[in-house]
Amino acid sequence: MLSRRTWRAAPVASRPATRGPKRPVLAVLAALAVTLSAAGCISMPTGGPVLSYTETQGPGTQNQHYQQIDVQGPGNGWLPEQIVNGFLIASASFANRQQIAREYMTPQVGRSWRPSWSAIVYSNAPSATQTVLSGRDQAAVTVTGTVQAKLTGQGSYAVASAKEQVVPPTFQLTKAGGQWRISQAPAELLLSSDLFKYDYQLRNLYFFDPTTHFLVPDPVYVPLQTTPSDLMNGLVHDLIKPPGDWLSRGATMTAFPSGTKQVGDVTLTGGTAAVNLGGVPTSVLQQVSAQVSAQLWWTLHGSGQGGPAVQSIEVSENGKPWIPLNSDENPVQHQPVFNPPTGATGEFYYLDSAGNLLSRNGTQGKPAKIGRVGAGLSQIAVSPDGRYVAALRDGSLFIGPVNGKLSRRDGAGYTTMSWDPADNVWATTGDQIVMLRGTANPAQAQGQPVDVSVVNSDGSSPVVGPYTSLRVAPDGVRVAIIVGETELNFGAIVWQQGARAAEATIKIVLSPFYVTAPGVSTFSSVTWYGPDNVITLGDPGSSAPYLTEYPVNGSSSTSIPAQPRILSITASDGSALIAGLAKGGGMTTDASLTGSWISIGSGVSPIYPG
Repeated sequence: MLSRRTWRAAPVASRPATRGPKRPVLAVLAALAVTLSAAGCISMPTGGPVLSYTETQGPGTQNQHYQQIDVQGPGNGWLPEQIVNGFLIASASFANRQQIAREYMTPQVGRSWRPSWSAIVYSNAPSATQTVLSGRDQAAVTVTGTVQAKLTGQGSYAVASAKEQVVPPTFQLTKAGGQWRISQAPAELLLSSDLFKYDYQLRNLYFFDPTTHFLVPDPVYVPLQTTPSDLMNGLVHDLIKPPGDWLSRGATMTAFPSGTKQVGDVTLTGGTAAVNLGGVPTSVLQQVSAQVSAQLWWTLHGSGQGGPAVQSIEVSENGKPWIPLNSDENPVQHQPVFNPPTGATGEFYYLDSAGNLLSRNGTQGKPAKIGRVGAGLSQIAVSPDGRYVAALRDGSLFIGPVNGKLSRRDGAGYTTMSWDPADNVWATTGDQIVMLRGTANPAQAQGQPVDVSVVNSDGSSPVVGPYTSLRVAPDGVRVAIIVGETELNFGAIVWQQGARAAEATIKIVLSPFYVTAPGVSTFSSVTWYGPDNVITLGDPGSSAPYLTEYPVNGSSSTSIPAQPRILSITASDGSALIAGLAKGGGMTTDASLTGSWISIGSGVSPIYPG
């Protein structure tokens, strides 16, 4: 099964109609994928399904179970509709290159059948419902069902519209040796959600942020039953030609130069994946050798599909070993130069009752006074480099050096803020998200906040708040946003250059899925926990607050037992979860995410950098 989450229709958070269009809601799938044999894997969809999680107790989530779909070949004397229905089931099994599905076809068509990227997805199993006979040896069978979504082109996912006229797919059949066989099949795979969930699992592609400093994971679904070679070929294909999803609409980029081609198949020998590239001059590839190697290593690492895991990468250029710069003449790369940033740090910051900013190196560390930032602050945030602090007081935003004077920013009604790796502050003000550029530059620090537009995964439809919490990921590209206290969203930051150098505009492209708060509860805040997970806090300060860890890729969530009166939370990869308690309760920590809370003394608004 596809993990322990349940798929169901979930309500979109209540928003007045005047606040712009809502994202469409799907009932069953969070994402789709099609065979890798012809192209690559499919990214998270660019439509808008709602993820409804079944939470699990404990520090980890269950791995996917591998279950083989039991399919059969055609029976003797089957009618055209039976042949098509059998084919629909068999085509969802990627075992042995979908050989059983080809048995439903004429020999010539079976040999040439190559399922494309495109797919039609049905809420329930599609079925052959109408047959038109043409003489004794020809038939046409139409497939019907409730169309839920379409997968077209390079993995773009489109939610079915009620206004859209969907032409039911038709199969052509002919008699061969007295048995009906398919002589022409639709270009798309016709999938049901039930068959999909037995066949696919999540993997990450890795692309760079626009500065090529950080690797950013891009979740994709890949067939469980595909061969290791087909899987790796598909992953490499997508690295060369990004799938065009919410993360690749300007937020991330590939280091593979334009025109790069994969020459032959990826081979795996003794844990070393060999990739042969071509299409561009060697000198061009050499300039980005470290970046290309890092993308390949992180994407292919562990993609053995039951075989040996990829532990190293060997890249060739038109069959000749390609030796990256500064690699000691070794074409085999065992560790990449670039890594996805995790934000891991043991140092956290907090306030005392007198308005002093303090830090501790780990929960067992001794407090160190950094400077005075003022009393009456409700929140603080410290930049990843530890140089700057932002603070909120009565809806006003203050920014300055950690050991210097804070200055008030323009605007009012600020509700939350977060730093990115470039020392920019991202803040929410009700229905708006703003960015305050480059506080490392005193002249820029006095500038006006830049409004940030938020759009759906299609890159155009606007989404309006209220935005109640925001947190930028360690890579500075992705962001977790809570909308209306009931939706947890993920988005990608896209910088757009304006007509003048100083007129850059910013938008956040939302991921196609979002999570609704369970029951009648609400989300109040969110914190990143490494590159692939976030932790949310609901019903803060109450006798029964709740904490939940959500993977960004949409797999199973984990419920974390919470201590009463938790008012704020902060997390860092590899370090303890820290919470601030209401009513002067001080700070408490859970090192294992199992609810084993231990008091760590007095303090207000504990926060890891970011």
